[in-house]
Amino acid sequence: MLDYIRKLQHGDIFPPIDHELIDLRSRLHGKVLNAGAGWRDLSHLVPGELINQDITWEGDERTHIDLIAPLHAIPVPDGSFDAVICLAVLEHVQNPVECVAEMVRVLKPGGIIVASVPFMQPEHKVPTDYQRYTKDGLAELFGSEQLSIEENRAFFTIYHTMHWIASEWLKMKNTLPYKILRRIVLIPLAHMAHKSDLQSDILASAFRIVAVKRS
Repeated sequence: MLDYIRKLQHGDIFPPIDHELIDLRSRLHGKVLNAGAGWRDLSHLVPGELINQDITWEGDERTHIDLIAPLHAIPVPDGSFDAVICLAVLEHVQNPVECVAEMVRVLKPGGIIVASVPFMQPEHKVPTDYQRYTKDGLAELFGSEQLSIEENRAFFTIYHTMHWIASEWLKMKNTLPYKILRRIVLIPLAHMAHKSDLQSDILASAFRIVAVKRS
């Protein structure tokens, strides 16, 4: 029981990456670009040929990157990919409009783009962090005439949102009141994040958009 309490208080309560892609797995065939791949391994979720793209920086030890390039200048011909995945990346780039345009360029007609962006999340630099998006802002960002938006919805529950924000606040001090608050506040929020499916556009941790490139 004590281990369970510690996990709820300190652990990462967000579900694995499978949660964001598992329902779309059947559409990730052919040649698939993982745009801004980071350290995440999506190979078990992509039936097709997975190509990982990202930049590198000093001290970066990733070895699975196939294309080392900025997201706004991917060195492949037009229409090279059957699908593009871009999860939790666009908050970290200075030029998201250019990056989305580049993803559309390298996508084949009829291909799918799956992207997620944060809304109510604390700053998380990897190595930078520039912006957040409302649902309307995400629709505007992917509002290209070449794309047909199939889905734009909140992801994760309001308890995921509140737990992350509260945990950042309660890590600021290590005094007795803060230690007590961690147990009083974080444990119930973590428990509800595991048990509840309550979502809200107003308190969304992130939004996911699914769009298809028009023929």
